[in-house]
Amino acid sequence: MMQVAEKEIVIRPEYDENGRAYYSLPNARAEDNLVVACPKVAEKVIPVVFLPGVMGSNLKKIDSDKKVWRADLFQGADALAWTTKSKEQRKALLNPLATEVDLTGKVLYDDLDGRMFPSRAARGWGSALYKSYGEPLHILQCMLNDGHILIDNLIDGTRRRTARQLLIGEDLGAEKGEEALTEAEVRRSYDYLFPVHVFGYNWLKSNADSADNLDRYIKKVLGTYRGRLAVNKVILVTHSMGGLVARHYSENMNGRGNILGIVHGVMPDLGSPAAYRRMKTGERGIVGAVIGADAANLMPVLAQSPGPLQLLPGKAYGMGWLKIHSATEKMDKPKSDPYTEIYLDESDWWRLCEKDLLLDDTVIEWERYKDRLKNDVIEFIEKLNGKYHSSTYAFYGASERYPSDDHLIWQKIPAPRPVMGVPLDLPVYRHVAGKTFELTSSGGAGDGTVPLRAGRIAFSGIRSLLAADVDHEGAYAVGDTDTENGLSVAMKFTLRSIIKMASEVTSCV
Repeated sequence: MMQVAEKEIVIRPEYDENGRAYYSLPNARAEDNLVVACPKVAEKVIPVVFLPGVMGSNLKKIDSDKKVWRADLFQGADALAWTTKSKEQRKALLNPLATEVDLTGKVLYDDLDGRMFPSRAARGWGSALYKSYGEPLHILQCMLNDGHILIDNLIDGTRRRTARQLLIGEDLGAEKGEEALTEAEVRRSYDYLFPVHVFGYNWLKSNADSADNLDRYIKKVLGTYRGRLAVNKVILVTHSMGGLVARHYSENMNGRGNILGIVHGVMPDLGSPAAYRRMKTGERGIVGAVIGADAANLMPVLAQSPGPLQLLPGKAYGMGWLKIHSATEKMDKPKSDPYTEIYLDESDWWRLCEKDLLLDDTVIEWERYKDRLKNDVIEFIEKLNGKYHSSTYAFYGASERYPSDDHLIWQKIPAPRPVMGVPLDLPVYRHVAGKTFELTSSGGAGDGTVPLRAGRIAFSGIRSLLAADVDHEGAYAVGDTDTENGLSVAMKFTLRSIIKMASEVTSCV
């Protein structure tokens, strides 16, 4: 922008109820020779839609205000209420057929964007788990809606640089598609507005069902900005399992035409053995407090939930990721088919699902579980394999600091001795014909959940691929925002990817 001349007044834009910019001109006498400058601001919109990961969307009971899953409080203190619930209560509450998305979660600075866009709550921010996404969503929106800084510089004669300008020329170290932003690309990005929307979905249900809802949501978002769109498409930014929802919509539901591009963060591209470990041993931390800290509490929930089951390793993950080791015997499973050898296996002790832990009528529940695997899980995993949007950008965890389950080992160990107050039959142990096996992780590089080989997308047409030092849940952590360019590399990569996509828009609708 040009510098302000003498007797020139710069007028800040205001916005009407339709998000259109206008300028209120001052009253002045002709002899004052006052020059009024109205800086041209972006008017055309490119919507950005964020998709959370598993457990990343708030849930409530269908047709009710009763909250089922929320984490609005500091460090997810809301989850403490789950510690007293029985396994029967968990199964009933976390039932995909009895729950729906709750849009009323905490939203950071709901009206901060003024009348440029609908409020953040109206854009779905309340559907996202605040503990995981509250601050990252706010920072992402601020970076994509910071044209006011350029106007401030014009009025005040300052040279404060925006997050986008600070990225000009910076090498992020992407292993593929490393291409620093140019000044021209950043300048052009200020021709557009980027309202961030959030698509919360019922993560207990099949990701195919969520993709069907995503289709309706994207069409609704595009309709919101009818007449203001730079292109009749959205940009998707995904976290973890949200990437599977986006890909299924894009590639298996003919949704590609509605998508300008996709940024995937720590997506379990090929599934992860962590899904098996959870089923057999329960989950850790806050997540475990909710869905179950041991197999008895967690298995009844996961067995009825297609979404989490669709995170299991498919055939493309490779064979032999489940190892059974003793002094006299070593087996690697699966040998050819994880579905028949592990997930649908009813007799071998290393099988995924324990029929006697399913509660209610276990015979009926087992048959329902098998039908779920055959009709929802296998088809979804195998049909999605190798399919990606043509404009895909992705970062994945590749750190030794966050040990991940590249493979799992049932290792024979001496029977553990009783410890005061600690039960012998801990969830990591399995007693078989007088032998005791302990389930351990390979502890390879990754993000703590998705191992390197599942997160590193092998798609030859990928636009950019970055290995990052991130943990799974906090993949979009913002970094140190107190320094001039203190954003995390994941946030920088996401911002850069969005600007690269916008630079390819050639015409307005």
